[in-house]
Amino acid sequence: SLKLKGRSNSSPLPLSALDFIPVSEDDVFVPIPFVVRNYFDEMLPRELQLQVFSALIALHERDHLRTIARGSWTVIKASSSKNRWVGKERGVRELVKLSRVSKSWKALVFDGQLWNALGLRPLPGMHKSQLLALSDIGGHFSTSLNFAGHVHLNTLSDITEKLCLTSPLSIPSASTQLTSVNLRGCINLTSRSLHHLLVRSPMLEKLCLKGLNVVTNTTCDILAMYCPRITVLDLSRCLNMDAEGIQRLASAFKARGDRLLLKELRLSGLKKVDDKMMATLGAVTPFLEVLDLSYSRKLHNSALDAFVALDEDQEIGDDVETVLLTSSELGRDLSDSTRYRRRVTRLRHLSLTSCVLLTDQACSNLVHAVPQLELLELADIGEDLKDDGLVRLLSTTPLIRKLDLEDAGDITDSVLAAVTPTQEDPEETSTIPSTSLVEPGQALEHLVISYASNIGDDALLTLVRRCRRLTVLEADNTRIGPEVLREFVTLCRLRKLDNAKIVAVDCRMINDGLVREMIPMTRPRLGLRTWDTRKLRYLDARDFEESDAIMKAAHGQDELDEKRVVIKTFYSWQGVDIVWAARDKRRKANAKRRANESSGGNETDGEEASGSGRGSGGGTRWWSPGGRRSRPSSGTNSPPAFPELNSDGQCVIM
Repeated sequence: SLKLKGRSNSSPLPLSALDFIPVSEDDVFVPIPFVVRNYFDEMLPRELQLQVFSALIALHERDHLRTIARGSWTVIKASSSKNRWVGKERGVRELVKLSRVSKSWKALVFDGQLWNALGLRPLPGMHKSQLLALSDIGGHFSTSLNFAGHVHLNTLSDITEKLCLTSPLSIPSASTQLTSVNLRGCINLTSRSLHHLLVRSPMLEKLCLKGLNVVTNTTCDILAMYCPRITVLDLSRCLNMDAEGIQRLASAFKARGDRLLLKELRLSGLKKVDDKMMATLGAVTPFLEVLDLSYSRKLHNSALDAFVALDEDQEIGDDVETVLLTSSELGRDLSDSTRYRRRVTRLRHLSLTSCVLLTDQACSNLVHAVPQLELLELADIGEDLKDDGLVRLLSTTPLIRKLDLEDAGDITDSVLAAVTPTQEDPEETSTIPSTSLVEPGQALEHLVISYASNIGDDALLTLVRRCRRLTVLEADNTRIGPEVLREFVTLCRLRKLDNAKIVAVDCRMINDGLVREMIPMTRPRLGLRTWDTRKLRYLDARDFEESDAIMKAAHGQDELDEKRVVIKTFYSWQGVDIVWAARDKRRKANAKRRANESSGGNETDGEEASGSGRGSGGGTRWWSPGGRRSRPSSGTNSPPAFPELNSDGQCVIM
């Protein structure tokens, strides 16, 4: 009940207003709590949350492409440490960082739907435990495995177990869903762990094991038995494997009556290559488009002949095209009336670089067998490569785009004539004709004739004028003259070819004056805007605010201008060195000027007369208060000033 207060002499009212306010035990000054709801975690379903995280990677990739298209991506930006990872790779790193927010976000980040392509290039320092956790959580969805460059990887067996799914009825044991595996550079692997992965990957289509010593001939047996869908295989520079392994791989398919689905086979540095292996390989690879046998020291002319040869009693499929050739067409005895049947392959790229036992007869053996050939590499074979075989082969390859004949010192103008179109356009236009390519040379883009000292200027001039797609001409240590260089640069600019390049190192007819004459249309190097090339210090016009600044820095030679032709000569290298020295000198001068301005430039005469230890700008003096120079150990420049440390009025310690 309300207790009434008696009337007093000092209060006119018997009751106070505070008597009606109830007493509360809580603090009335505590703010009312405002609950912020987490709509992302509480309202969105899990599938939409995963879509948001997936869009994070796509946005990073799209933003980088937009930056490049806008023209704001420069060498200085690319050289910055914060731009080491860009595009998709940066998005992956940011996605992993989000796993630190909460446990629920960590579960979302490492959901398998976001890691169907398990590529760890952006995460070179990932710990073993993290790698196993990622494989455990998202491995069941992974179809691609890229561990290239992870030299400390030694947990492949455990990762394989994490990637395995419960097997369907058609497969007797658990298997992965991997279709692409790249283990290049993983030098800590063991043969057992590698074979375990291959056995558990029956759907494998692409495999790169380049340079791994754990690859043996047994690896080829496992591929033949457990990986029948393989289409891209790179076993280059595997020192513990030789031609016997490839022989066993091809023989296993031949014995089963199957065909290898291989489209790309790279076997650079393969040892003990013989006719038997090449014949078996050619019989079971009707779909092969890329064959790399470079640096196979034992490869003979007869091995290439066996690769495309067909016996009379040999069974072939209905989809295999054949051709019947005479001895004269193969460059053999004209009096021989024997007819030879050859298999027409689908090869587009053939690399025989540094196969030192080959001669031009190897080219004759491939006549009419490679009509779709686009890239032919015959570098470092030497003087045994003559005109006859090359001319026979090139006359049957109208789609040739790249021809590498480096160190073929005995070839003459006849080889250039074989890849020079007969028709010459009366007028040069800015567009390339879209007519069907029927003549060798109409598609030629890259030609290497270095050390071919018997080639003359007239043949080169004709080729440059008629091969309208020619973008790269490497002719170092040849008799190339000034007219060829001028014509190539002029026509490339007229045809608007991007990233055109001519190499004329050690060419006596190319002098410093000619290179200087071409400066307005050329550049000394083919620059790149990447973090990996930051130490090459390319000159990018986008890094200069004023258009005249690039002229002062590098004589106007923007190394990132795609329209400028790259001229690679001795004098071009000298120009790069001169520009580097000028840039270093300018940078040191600017640094010295800034140091002078910050140290002694702000001191006035009145301040010097007063003997004060501090200048108006807060900089330290060049002289000690006692009138003597500072000790030699203090250096030639004054130490940096810290105004916040000298604000208490004390003297400055020099």
